[in-house]
Amino acid sequence: MELMMMQSNPADKLAALIEELSAVLSPQSIQSDLSSRTLMSQDVFCKKEPAALVVKPETVKQLASLMQISTKHGYAALPRGGGMSYTQGYVPVQQNSIIVDMSALDQLIEINTDDMYVTVQCGCSWEKLHKALDGTGFRTPFWGTLSGRYATVGGGLSQNSIFWGSGQHGFAVDSVLSVEVVLASGHIIRTGSAGQLHATPFARHFGPDLTGLFCCDNSAFGIKATATFRLIPSLKYHDGLSFSASSFAALSSLMSEASKQGLISECFGFDPFLQAQRMQRESLGKDVKSLLGVMKSAGSLSKAIKSGTKVALAGRNFVEAESWSAHFMVEDRTEAGMQHKLQAIEAIASKLDVKAIENSIPKILRANPFGPVNNMIGPQGERWVPVHAVVPHSKTQQAYQVTEQVFSENSELIEKFNIGIGYLVATVSSMAFVLEPVFFWPDELNELHKHAVETSHLKRLKGFPPNPEATKAMEKIRADLVLAYSQQGFIHMQIGKSYRFKEGLAAENFELLKAIKQHLDPTSSMNPGCLGL
Repeated sequence: MELMMMQSNPADKLAALIEELSAVLSPQSIQSDLSSRTLMSQDVFCKKEPAALVVKPETVKQLASLMQISTKHGYAALPRGGGMSYTQGYVPVQQNSIIVDMSALDQLIEINTDDMYVTVQCGCSWEKLHKALDGTGFRTPFWGTLSGRYATVGGGLSQNSIFWGSGQHGFAVDSVLSVEVVLASGHIIRTGSAGQLHATPFARHFGPDLTGLFCCDNSAFGIKATATFRLIPSLKYHDGLSFSASSFAALSSLMSEASKQGLISECFGFDPFLQAQRMQRESLGKDVKSLLGVMKSAGSLSKAIKSGTKVALAGRNFVEAESWSAHFMVEDRTEAGMQHKLQAIEAIASKLDVKAIENSIPKILRANPFGPVNNMIGPQGERWVPVHAVVPHSKTQQAYQVTEQVFSENSELIEKFNIGIGYLVATVSSMAFVLEPVFFWPDELNELHKHAVETSHLKRLKGFPPNPEATKAMEKIRADLVLAYSQQGFIHMQIGKSYRFKEGLAAENFELLKAIKQHLDPTSSMNPGCLGL
């Protein structure tokens, strides 16, 4: 009764929440100032009303306690990892919300090379996890995103990330064995073999796959506190190839065929516009740092000199201005095996309308896998946001045509607001092709941009004044794309609150998810709005 009376006064309600949280969290772990709440409540694209509170648990026990307390007081909890997403996954939809900052839960718990797994707290960045395994001779199959300096393990599992290792081993969630999940009630669930009493998290499948239930969910069912990943041997030999193509059709054919034959560890490409943006964005200073990274990773002095010289001589103009480009990274336990894969890709390319170019981009990226996140804004300080579709290889052309049709229908808005559009494309294991239109438009940067992008980089940029009409136009174009993709049956990663998951899902499937949500989170305290729940 007392709690119900307090609910009539939001200030009293919040004060009561803070008082009880203060008994389990340190004072510095509770932030109520507007600046912190504003920063932590926005993502790369969306900024709405800030959460009422930001809390930062330092232990799993604290996380469980704060979930029990916040649920009792009627507050929704939204976990935030590195903040590098753009689909409103942790953006509040109601005033009585708290952001759960996972950054203090970032410890390595166990590296077990006998049983081939590693367990880590979910606030750990992909970069930190990868570095912790360096020197062991092992790594995780999927080992991070390009934003992995900030992006976290928990965020990657909630959003279903791709990049490092994806060409061979699939999505981030394909590498996880077990998760430890804190529910809205504060209770803890352990999945996979770890759900068996007295067992370790060495295997994913012990009965129904509960691990999968808590992946790709944007924490709609619970907050992942720890995760266990498979380990595989680190492969000593790696190299790359790059090609240019005059059309998307030729480029995607090359990428799909190499993907289906299982030749690549990573595979991605750019259209001419996005290549030009990339070249404008990078500085001479970063070129030098990247070159040093290439030379250090070469393995020997002679290889270092050769690799460094080739990249330096290629400069920035190794791709023709009007061409698409595709970039392949391969790895193997022997040099002969690596060369076999490179030759197989070259054989595929020889049958298509593509030509080999200097492989500077694969070399630089592999040598510097977790760089700054300066690419989250345009070369002059423009706003940036992608949208994507994941499709089977047979539908890559269809996806491209659907996208171009939406752009044609919005051509007046695109021209009026000077919206630049490029494409990033990638493959996932042997099964999927990712088409990701990328947008740049003139508008002022938000607090997250200024927090995450290097200060030295920001100082060089022209920047833009507020331009809400341009951003509104972007929202409309993006929504049109999302609708068109849904109507074609295309799927998505990092669903959040931006993609039409509920609308495109079979009714029976969604009813099952609703029933699970009701059982695990009857008061809808876990990230309400995600997945349409």
